[in-house]
Amino acid sequence: MSVVLPDEDHTIPRIDFELSAACDHKCAHCYNVWTAKSGDAQAGYDIRAQLRTASLLKLMTKAIEQSGAQHVTITGGEPLLRQDALKIIRHACELVHTVTLISNGSHIPPESAADLADMGVRQVQLTLLAGNRELHDELKGAVCFDDTVRAALDLRDAGVPVQVCYVSMKQNAGELERVMELCVALGVKALSYNRMSPTGGAIHHIERLLPTMEIIEADLTIADRMGRAYGIHVGTAMPVMPCLIRYERFPWIQFGLCSTGTEAPNIVVDGQGNVRSCNLSSGIMGNLVTQDWAEIYSNPYQKEFRRTVPEMCRGCAYETTCQGGCKESAYATFGSHEHPEPLLFSSVVNAK
Repeated sequence: MSVVLPDEDHTIPRIDFELSAACDHKCAHCYNVWTAKSGDAQAGYDIRAQLRTASLLKLMTKAIEQSGAQHVTITGGEPLLRQDALKIIRHACELVHTVTLISNGSHIPPESAADLADMGVRQVQLTLLAGNRELHDELKGAVCFDDTVRAALDLRDAGVPVQVCYVSMKQNAGELERVMELCVALGVKALSYNRMSPTGGAIHHIERLLPTMEIIEADLTIADRMGRAYGIHVGTAMPVMPCLIRYERFPWIQFGLCSTGTEAPNIVVDGQGNVRSCNLSSGIMGNLVTQDWAEIYSNPYQKEFRRTVPEMCRGCAYETTCQGGCKESAYATFGSHEHPEPLLFSSVVNAK
């Protein structure tokens, strides 16, 4: 057992809770680590024996009280597939200042939208991958475009802000402008731009789906122009490395880098109480059912993770902030945090 110094700070601003590993959409780009197949770096991640309601509520209280987190993101899988999801979300709203729900949009009828508003949920994130239902549904592996649009309208009418998540891939290249036009029509004022970062089952679809920097640059140009014109806040959730693009060309966009390298790590707790450094990580730091937060947070995983960067990134002015992009994607794809991650590898290393 690790020794925890009494004056060591283990507080963090936010925690993500994966309420369910189940999902009724079949996205090829899905990053959930439990979707990896046998023989992959993340294979064997156990999602059985999810905690029951009372135990999960107790675990959530413990995590928030011991970590000091003041924001919770509820995610999955599809979290609303849990029959007790609304009860758990309400409990989170009672514990912290702000709560965000990430959902695929297929399970938010008007009455649930009203419940989420009553709880005080700050924002619901819904995914739109294309401006037309045929391509969107093809990429989602489900008939869900109309559900997502309806959910956005119901949430808007209930007074719950919606953020649209757009995942950039080869197969939806050129669709961002149509998606942002749809955002305008739906009254959506926030967009999370995610370039595909393969972990989980997505590592089997890299050649088919991973966007090129030309696609990403075209997307960011559109996002900067339309975000400014229509007052849509745009942020990147998956890192686009500063060695690949000049951020100053897109002043409207808030660029995000690997959270594990910051003071606000995107730590996640799954339905069994396992704690990981982020949603894309398969490395378990500990379990909150049997351990206290301070002991788990003292796990050397995060410090070792920050020190480990690709050789080509050593000495870069952005080494400590960029961290070489998404190193969990590098691990999932190539088996090492030191290997250049797929976007960096395809753009620089493999292009030589």
